[in-house]
Amino acid sequence: MIRPTFLGFETAKKGLTTAQKGLDVTGHNLVNWDSAGYTRQRITQVAVAPDSFRNRYSSSRTGGAGQGVDISGVAQIRDVYLDKRFREETAEVGYYDQAGTILNDIQAALNEYNPTTDTGLRASIMAMSDALQSFSTHAYSETHANIVLSSFKNLTQTLRQISSKLESARSQQIYDLDVSVQEVNSKLQKIAELNRSIMEDASDILSNPYFGPNELYDERNLLLDELSEYADIHYTSNADGTINVEVNGHMAITGTKYDKIDLAENADTGVVGLKWVSSNAPVELTSGSLKASTDYINGRGPNLRNPGESTVRGFLYYKDQLNDFAQTLANVANSVIPEDDGNGQPKLDANGNIIYKQLLGAMNDLPNTDGSYSVVQGVPVTADNISVTDQWANNSGYVIFQRNPDANDTADNVGNYALALADAITNSSHRFEPNGAEFDGTFLDYVKNYVTTLGEDTNFAEGRLTATSNIQRNLEDNRDSVSGVVVDEEVSNMMLYNKSLSAASRLMTAMDEALDTIINKTGMVGR
Repeated sequence: MIRPTFLGFETAKKGLTTAQKGLDVTGHNLVNWDSAGYTRQRITQVAVAPDSFRNRYSSSRTGGAGQGVDISGVAQIRDVYLDKRFREETAEVGYYDQAGTILNDIQAALNEYNPTTDTGLRASIMAMSDALQSFSTHAYSETHANIVLSSFKNLTQTLRQISSKLESARSQQIYDLDVSVQEVNSKLQKIAELNRSIMEDASDILSNPYFGPNELYDERNLLLDELSEYADIHYTSNADGTINVEVNGHMAITGTKYDKIDLAENADTGVVGLKWVSSNAPVELTSGSLKASTDYINGRGPNLRNPGESTVRGFLYYKDQLNDFAQTLANVANSVIPEDDGNGQPKLDANGNIIYKQLLGAMNDLPNTDGSYSVVQGVPVTADNISVTDQWANNSGYVIFQRNPDANDTADNVGNYALALADAITNSSHRFEPNGAEFDGTFLDYVKNYVTTLGEDTNFAEGRLTATSNIQRNLEDNRDSVSGVVVDEEVSNMMLYNKSLSAASRLMTAMDEALDTIINKTGMVGR
């Protein structure tokens, strides 16, 4: 069988077209090697199979052989498994990164991590202990009594400041969480819009096999990478080019439709929660920065009080520590120095119980007409409202137990109550029960205990962040080795396609010379 006359030209033309397209794609890779989210592309070459089905005279495939090369499409080089592992680890990194940030905020609010300059609770306790020790040996001294009053004022003010800073840090984290939720909603919307663009591009892919929406795929994959930092996501591909995205079992994106997340705060308990707008169902998360934020904003430790709280030691946990410190301090200070019955003896109530001087109490929420705040009775003492009582604030000598001078009224005898107050505040062990937990120790031991706990939690979060970040970087390197552009490799491919272009051009020249011989020189002999 004699092949068609121009089949060789068609073969050479296909070779030229393929080589040119290879050079185009290689150049596209080279100029985008550092573009965010870019995935290297490759032309998919296939040999053109001889088709004897359409030959009316012969069923032999030999006559149709040698029809050249064709491009079935331009493909991305990606590894789905590496994408999945990278995004899973990114969610872990997002969790521990946010957890570490919040724990550092709590540390900054407590201000207990610079012993040489700090003005935290431990420094205030030690200053108060020094004042009480001096007062215990100078029980009649108005000067030493005034120093004790100043130290108690400083301690209560420090407690209120720390509690206020802790609440401000929590409010800032709630605001940041709301910003993150809006970012997630924006990314979900963009992915759904890209799904629509890719689906509409599917008809073009069928009619033009040389190009696919690879750049749209890159943009979508980059958004998926960014989204995985906030939450644990999983996606499945659809036949029309779209994807469905699940957030821990909830379908956040279905083709071109997407759901949104809403942030709500319980006005009664202060607990914040995330809900899906479509169903009002809670957003269940296992990792990611959103989970870290809700965990630590609502973190009350092992003993929960309200629905929606978490068992991690977060803002609520340390607020409970401060509140219990304040209440215990008030209970101890208010049960040492008795009222004087006017005869130099402790005053008793109707049941024969000693009536003690109230040194600490809770400030009223509303100011007086002159702008000052009064301490009211019957209100639970917290770190937000603890203060010295009005009686003591207006009379520094209120802390002195006055007795009528007689033969037994020695300074040592009078100083017993001052010494008892110093011992109760400085040396005695007390039972602390913050939110149901139990701790026995001095006030200083109690503060050291929860500060140490906070340090351990912070170190754990930072350690896990380092470990997960290393795994994430390794996975990213492995993924880049598959999907990233290697300049040396692309230059090598460019040289290869350039040689293919030269070879196809030479084939075109050879076919032209052969055709010239057949047309112009055949049959010339003997004329």
